[in-house]
Amino acid sequence: MSYLVFARKWRPQSFEDVLAQEHVTVTLRNAIDAGRAGHAYLFAGPRGVGKTTTARILAKALNCEKGPTSSPCQVCDSCRRIAAGTDLDVLEIDGASNRGIDEVRELREKARYSSASGRWKIYIIDEIHMLTREAFNALLKILEEPPDLVAFVFATTEPRKVPPTIISRCQRFDFRRIPTPVMSAYLAREAESEGIEIDQEAILLVCRASGGSMRDALSIMDQLVSFSGGRITRESAEGLLRVVEEELLSSLCSDIFSGRAAGALDKVGDALARGYSVEELCDALAQYLRNLMLVAAGSTAGLEDLPDRELSELRSIAASVDDLAVLNVLRIVSAAASEVRTSSLPRVVVESAVLSASELSSAVGLADLPPVERKGRARELPAGLSGSEPGTAPAEGTGPDAPGQAQKPRTGRAQRSPAQAGPAAPGPDESRQDGAAEQPGSPAGAQEQDDQAEAEKKATMDLLDLFDAPSYENSSDRRPE
Repeated sequence: MSYLVFARKWRPQSFEDVLAQEHVTVTLRNAIDAGRAGHAYLFAGPRGVGKTTTARILAKALNCEKGPTSSPCQVCDSCRRIAAGTDLDVLEIDGASNRGIDEVRELREKARYSSASGRWKIYIIDEIHMLTREAFNALLKILEEPPDLVAFVFATTEPRKVPPTIISRCQRFDFRRIPTPVMSAYLAREAESEGIEIDQEAILLVCRASGGSMRDALSIMDQLVSFSGGRITRESAEGLLRVVEEELLSSLCSDIFSGRAAGALDKVGDALARGYSVEELCDALAQYLRNLMLVAAGSTAGLEDLPDRELSELRSIAASVDDLAVLNVLRIVSAAASEVRTSSLPRVVVESAVLSASELSSAVGLADLPPVERKGRARELPAGLSGSEPGTAPAEGTGPDAPGQAQKPRTGRAQRSPAQAGPAAPGPDESRQDGAAEQPGSPAGAQEQDDQAEAEKKATMDLLDLFDAPSYENSSDRRPE
């Protein structure tokens, strides 16, 4: 017999063997035991999580010689034929290559005939979303009123493309990605049964590369066994999967958050010299920054697939940087990861992103700016923009050089406009050249105050623009263009 890959050799044969889909398997088992098996099911979910496998197990449960039963015997002729894919009453159809109305018409005609040897006649249509609109419409009548003992099981990775008229006639089950702890335990158990030695860190790398798909994980395991033999280590897994080394990403992030732009750019050149593509580097850096952001924010969810050594390194970096700084860098790198796929100069894109991220450490925030003082009175920054208490400033005609005048601290209350201000006594310098005191509220005094306020506002905005930083490009306090 020819070699059987792990994805087929380790395929679950009963509802109990299906991983992480209890919400589906328990419902189906209870329905079969209660004699309430439906005639149409829609299995939706990511690739490689057990949709077609569960459909086959459902067919065995319905056609087992000891059934219908939620626990097929696995030894009768019907169970063995279904497991081998040779049963005449269980038809697996590829929706991508049988997507037209003519194929559906043929299916409807054949469904009217009774089963050959089993109890039920079961049609399993994979990738049902690939059918044409006319083919879907041709299925409506037989789904609503199917012949006796005929069941349809549809599987799809894109349920949004299935018409609502089809979904409403089916019992829909949404399959989930396999969690890392469940997948790693399963891989370790099956590898031990095959006599394969594999490090725990290598298993975690396989789980991370699979993206929650068990079929992908088993395919990677096949490759690793061929690459490394019976002993699979973390280093061999990294070499085969082209995973960017964790030490390189750690040192690159340390240089970025320390503001060492030259060192960070050297790390980028080193990674590219080792053979990693720009896309691989950007994706790996974005994923590393995502993990660092979660650690810096104090979250533990989503970090189950990381080894203890990598978690310790992330915590050491997070101890010297806050989560907002990590978020700013992550946004820059994520934008670069998207741009490199369409740019004709991807290396320039990633180097520009790393340089911009490194320069964030020297950015000046608005809260760090001092209050603006003008001759005559102090105009303070708006509330929330100044990091210090409101300052003091000598009023016009007062100060240490003016005899008998003492400075009074100003409060943080916003100054009233000239129209709101009440009459005030003129100061010693508030007299016109002809010696007559300027009357409060006169047009000349109001105009002078308006001019002075406008000049102070312009000076303040000039200073804000002077110290504007990349982190505050979207601040609403900037001067409008």
